[in-house]
Amino acid sequence: MAHLRVAYEPDDDDDEVVSIPAPPASPPQLLLVPSAWWETPAVTSRPLNPVPEEARTARQFVRELLTCWGLGQLTDDAELIIAELVVNAIRHGLRTAPQGVAAGSYALRLCLLRRVGEVMLAVTDPSDEAPVPQAPGWTGESGRGLQIVGALSYVWGWSPIEGHGKAVWAVLRYA
Repeated sequence: MAHLRVAYEPDDDDDEVVSIPAPPASPPQLLLVPSAWWETPAVTSRPLNPVPEEARTARQFVRELLTCWGLGQLTDDAELIIAELVVNAIRHGLRTAPQGVAAGSYALRLCLLRRVGEVMLAVTDPSDEAPVPQAPGWTGESGRGLQIVGALSYVWGWSPIEGHGKAVWAVLRYA
């Protein structure tokens, strides 16, 4: 359950907390794009190290780039999304890489693409397995990442990268 605080009038101190069901994570969309697409000049990217601390570096990179593009209003959601995608790539993408593929053989990569009215955030990893949202337990500390991605993004999904794993991406819209 999510909680929404509702104020009936701007200066009303008698706020009411209304419980609403948390939306389920939308299922990931499969987007088939040419594998070389992630390496085009239209995509701004940077390699990521296979350590959880890299999520912080990725958040900073996204914030700086979106601010540079004049899209500072997207940074809070974009930082949460990219942190979840990076942690999932490190935790699951490297662990489920095809047998015989060393984790360092295929760099994790952060990719951003700005198009008219939207920004696509993506993280590539060496695994061929599709991302699957998990039902989080009440006391568990994991299982909510893809639900957060689904809740904050316009649409999210994944794309196979022939011979190199996949890209998991999310799209944020702006006016």
